[in-house]
Amino acid sequence: MVSPVNKVEDPVAALRVRIESWLIDSALPLWAGAGFEDRAGTFHERLDLNGAPIIDVPRRLMVQARQISVYAAASISGRYSDGAQLALRAADKMIGAYFEGDGAPGWLFSVSPDGRPADHKRDLYAHAFVLFALAWIIRLDNAQRHRNVLDKTLIFLDRALADPLNGGYRDCLPRADGIRRQNPHMHLFEALIALHETTRRDDILRRAQALRALAVKRFLNPATGALCEYFDDEWNIYPAPGRGSVEPGHLFEWAWLLRQYERASDEPQDGPVAALLSMGMRFGLSDASGRIVDEISEQGVVRARSSRCWPHTEALKALCEEAIRGERKYHAPLLRIAERLLGHYCLPDLSGGWIDQLDDADRPISKFTPASTLYHLYFAFDNAIKLFYLDKNLHAR
Repeated sequence: MVSPVNKVEDPVAALRVRIESWLIDSALPLWAGAGFEDRAGTFHERLDLNGAPIIDVPRRLMVQARQISVYAAASISGRYSDGAQLALRAADKMIGAYFEGDGAPGWLFSVSPDGRPADHKRDLYAHAFVLFALAWIIRLDNAQRHRNVLDKTLIFLDRALADPLNGGYRDCLPRADGIRRQNPHMHLFEALIALHETTRRDDILRRAQALRALAVKRFLNPATGALCEYFDDEWNIYPAPGRGSVEPGHLFEWAWLLRQYERASDEPQDGPVAALLSMGMRFGLSDASGRIVDEISEQGVVRARSSRCWPHTEALKALCEEAIRGERKYHAPLLRIAERLLGHYCLPDLSGGWIDQLDDADRPISKFTPASTLYHLYFAFDNAIKLFYLDKNLHAR
């Protein structure tokens, strides 16, 4: 598929064309080419800033699953005609190498470039992305083998990682520390919503409902909109209430996910979404430039002025969702965020790669391009493209 090349006068239409061109002409071909090892049938973990694969690092399950979901989605959207074949092949290789790859239940965390197990731990974050990938793969091929792996993965989560006493799940087995993290729960929530959209299974929606309840009860302070990152075993804020870490990117990510949950469950989420967006917009985002910082305190004090790529993608998704719902106040900031992604991270001379993190003066920190970020960029730009086609008056705001 060839992206649009005609001259476009409308600045928002021009921005849409730039986004589509970056995805279709640069990013998707790069990661399906240099980013994929054809012999092994697996994705590379990272590329250098010249677009060459860095091969001497273990390949994480999470990266394989994210890339599979991108190419499945790109195929379904019509943006990348070879995406289905690539995603299905990589999914078969992922299942063969990672699922019970050492003979024990669950999924390996990583394998070496030659396919041997590298890290045997069972990681909740990685299992969440396997479920997310399966949601997309089953849309391409509703094969019994994929449904079987899905069921076995859900059973493993219930039996090995779930915490029936305090709720939620353990971060990994064996445990590396006494800290519990909201982040893998967020991505499991995301995966369950995607799986419910694919399968319409009530048991999957019930799991998502339990995670939503945990989030609004333990992670989120509804009065301030602060959503903390780290907790002890009983879900008390770590290191102490009032001293928790907040990542603006996750404020926006949860806001978007709660809207997807609302669509699946018919349960209104206006309250927590408004709180999350208020905190993120007020303390995490520079309204003038569209720049988002990496970390703030529960009170909104900036702790890390560096600026990674992915928080901007999650803000773009969240604000596009609200704009589609008629909230025009988000038009200007979402356009600035989209421009910042293209102008500071997805630079033309990287030919489909990106700078993953900038310092407090917007100078590049990253020394390579991690494959894991394509998932963020693809689904954010997908949401932006949908909005740009739907709202013909966006340029006037």
